Amino acid sequence: MEAQTIVRANVPIRLLVVADHMILRQGIRVMLKEEDGFEIVGMAEDDRYASLLTKDLKPDIVLIDLGLEVGNGLAIAQQLLRIAPNTSVILFSGPNDKNMLLEAIRIGVRGYLQKTLSIEDLRTALHTVKGGECFIGDPIAVTHVVKEFRELSKEQNRLKRGLSTMEIDLIRLASKGYTNREIGQQHYWSEVQVKRKMQEIYRKLQVNDRAHAVAEAIHQGLI
Repeated sequence: MEAQTIVRANVPIRLLVVADHMILRQGIRVMLKEEDGFEIVGMAEDDRYASLLTKDLKPDIVLIDLGLEVGNGLAIAQQLLRIAPNTSVILFSGPNDKNMLLEAIRIGVRGYLQKTLSIEDLRTALHTVKGGECFIGDPIAVTHVVKEFRELSKEQNRLKRGLSTMEIDLIRLASKGYTNREIGQQHYWSEVQVKRKMQEIYRKLQVNDRAHAVAEAIHQGLI
């Protein structure tokens, strides 16, 4: 028996658009109308219709406008991710909002885009998210995420080593060349007190002196 090769046709990415301004909804439709590989299966202007259509149509991706006049874009995103875990969510925003961006990532949003994006950016974002990756369209927003990741990493390393925030501050001062006396003057401690505290830091970092403590703290991303 001859082996048969089954060729599957390209399946378009199925999209649901949630925006309360018709201009934005129609704008996205027009942008993608001439693009191969995309299908807008529905449009909603509020959270109720967004939930109903998501349950009924099971889109691959839901595009949500964060600037909804009625309802909260983040709350809608969280609701849809809960009722349709196999559906990805991309948010459109206006000006960058660091807290909004970080909260969006925390709840599981896969894309965060500016409304001024080009069709090329939108196409790339949709394919990236459909492929299981995340997409952040603005360099400033990416910088916010990277900084937050670094801060979280520092905090995790600090807790892992059992270091207090005060001890991290002492290491940071030591890395800048401050002597025990100078550190003591800043914290109203004696040199002996500073020396004891530094020795406790050496123990936690498993090193024997100040130079190695600073080097280890830098290596661990603590300072």
